[in-house]
Amino acid sequence: MSETVADLELDDEHVTIGLDDTLVEGCKRLVSIPSGILVVLDDDEQVKGVIGQRQMLKAIGNGLEVKETTCKEVMEMDVLKVSLSEPIADVIKSVNERMPQAVVVVDDSGAFEGYFSPDDYRQAQSILSANPSLGSL
Repeated sequence: MSETVADLELDDEHVTIGLDDTLVEGCKRLVSIPSGILVVLDDDEQVKGVIGQRQMLKAIGNGLEVKETTCKEVMEMDVLKVSLSEPIADVIKSVNERMPQAVVVVDDSGAFEGYFSPDDYRQAQSILSANPSLGSL
């Protein structure tokens, strides 16, 4: 059974984009996945924020110029960063306490490794429920 974040599937439900990419490019990438988010990265692969469908629609609905507005201008920055080696029980506890906009997984240098999606959260909760010795919810 999974015990750490590394044991979960973290490469689905997201696409990445750069800080200076436009909302047009963001829309193209966001519609390429059935559900999920854009993870906004800087040139060093460091997570700077996220953009979900709601943020994208809000930006467009507010009349922002999609060909000129960059992702850094509309991204959400309330992101919880966790490591691959972190126990899932600790991640679930942190998420429940903090309630971040998104949870991303980073390596030791802080570079993006994956997105801890709502499906990953549910899977982690199921693992913990089925294996109380891994930690409590």
